[in-house]
Amino acid sequence: MCGVLGSVNIPFGESALDRMSHRGPSSSGTVSFEAAGQRVTLGHRRLAIVDLSPAGHQPVLSRDGRWWLSYNGEIYNHQELRSGLSVPFRGHSDTETLVESLAAIGVERTLPLLNGMFAFAAVDLAQGKLYLVRDPFGVKPLYYAAGPGGRLAFASEVRALRALPGIDAAIDPEALQTFLTLRYVPSPQTLWNGVRRLPPGHCLVYDLASHGTSLTSFLRPSSRAFQGTLDEAAREYHGVLAGAVRRQLLSDVPVGVLLSGGVDSALVAALAQEGGRDLPCYTVGFGPAYPECEMADAAATAATLGLPHHSVTVTPDDLWGALEGVVHSVEEPLGTTSILPMWHLVQRARRDVTVVLTGQGCDEPWGGYTRYQAEVVRSLLPFPGLVRMFGLLRPVMGYLPEFVERAVRCIPVSDLADRFLEAYAMFASRERLLLTGRPDAGRARADLVHWLGLVAAAPLPPAERMMRVDSRMNLADDLLLYGDKVSMAFSLEARVPMLDLEVVDFVESLPLGYRVKLGAGKVAHKLMAERYLPPAIVHRPKRGFQVPFGTWSKGIWRERVQDILLDDAAPHWSLLNRAEVQALWQRHLSGRNSPGRQIFTLLMLAVWWRQQKESP
Repeated sequence: MCGVLGSVNIPFGESALDRMSHRGPSSSGTVSFEAAGQRVTLGHRRLAIVDLSPAGHQPVLSRDGRWWLSYNGEIYNHQELRSGLSVPFRGHSDTETLVESLAAIGVERTLPLLNGMFAFAAVDLAQGKLYLVRDPFGVKPLYYAAGPGGRLAFASEVRALRALPGIDAAIDPEALQTFLTLRYVPSPQTLWNGVRRLPPGHCLVYDLASHGTSLTSFLRPSSRAFQGTLDEAAREYHGVLAGAVRRQLLSDVPVGVLLSGGVDSALVAALAQEGGRDLPCYTVGFGPAYPECEMADAAATAATLGLPHHSVTVTPDDLWGALEGVVHSVEEPLGTTSILPMWHLVQRARRDVTVVLTGQGCDEPWGGYTRYQAEVVRSLLPFPGLVRMFGLLRPVMGYLPEFVERAVRCIPVSDLADRFLEAYAMFASRERLLLTGRPDAGRARADLVHWLGLVAAAPLPPAERMMRVDSRMNLADDLLLYGDKVSMAFSLEARVPMLDLEVVDFVESLPLGYRVKLGAGKVAHKLMAERYLPPAIVHRPKRGFQVPFGTWSKGIWRERVQDILLDDAAPHWSLLNRAEVQALWQRHLSGRNSPGRQIFTLLMLAVWWRQQKESP
């Protein structure tokens, strides 16, 4: 795991690269060269995971002298790829495998072969082209910024870009509207005017001579259709997921597991054990007084498997003390409370290991979220009149639980993109109007339409289409984004075997009913898990790695949250309506259907906004 930094016609020194020293404490390097008459500079910070020798040092030049590479990530099938390359290798790193594959067959033919998480910059000296690439699920981020005179800069983190001259870091009001809709901003936009984030599964090609750019997807939606029974699906799934876990155990440094109380990470740990690795497990929680705490459940899972287990208990003061550091490290505001305990969890794990496996990325392809149930319900309604009846419930919306209210709001909507937006919306259109004077969703709908077109090779049920969009658009720029940034803040590599390409290709080949049906999700996934785990573990109610933010923000955190959110001098008042924020805060304190998620989202936005003003 590493940090990439590079530029065309923008000089930079070690100070810019050092802004990402946490991503690569093992070594660093820069090269500068002429290509197609332009000055190209590549930088790299290395966290040595596979091949700890200097043979894995970057930037690296291919043996034929044609390709320069700066690469971040892990390619889990690189040994298979290497066997087809007839060159003498200096070491056994996937970096060498990647650059020599580029030299042998080029970018376009290499990308479909890669199974891993990666973001890289590659320069073809012969053709005078620069390639920026992000893996199919966007596990690894890559940002870029273009300027006049053929200038271009790119980096794993925005802080490195902002160290370079000419980067427009003004806040984009259109992106803010998107953020209020989705709680994050989908690629390629970010909240900064002049900074873009490469979309997952995309390649940006920059012609160094003409300064022209093209952005294309290399995603290939699966058209495979599994024909077997549910039991056969569970049996085949075992082999597929076990293979992914085995691949992702590849490491020359210690490996552990981030273990929650749920089935997904437990299954990863069990399959690693089946492969001969008893991995240490790490859990974070708040103590038995809080129903959100997963420590007891995780400890029971570890005991069942006979694995070493380490837990860290965090207090409200611990989490509040991490707030500024979390926002600074993630670089973009995200309305996800689990960011805060993750900060403490990865610190604890890093004391023992350099790599962790996680259960992240399972809920989306397997249908584990309640929003998929709304689509299942809608598909079962026998005639359109019943669908429209849900609209009659709007007058009682304020009295319904939040997830029910969300379903009631979206089920009557006929247009697929609009209905999905209702299901995702952090702030509904009326709330956005009060906050910013605009009811629209910013670019969120256009982003959603783009991904709906990319992920389906054939007509699919709406629930399936939502799951495919969530597996690419939502995961990449929300949960995976903070997973990368928070873990790498402590030089820890987090891997996601549930998003192995072979795993997702298999899962998406299954009939929808093998994954999600009325009242149930992850159907075949849980059936397979019962081979390793007691039903009490497999079918535990989902806790969702939540923080009791609602309780704390009305109690021990009340004045702290209020001081940030309603600060008269806060910069966010330039685009947000203070009266509406104050009204939301008062409704939150009143306790009836409290908008706690919205308040947390605004809190993260406020802290981020202030940090933007305070630091270059």
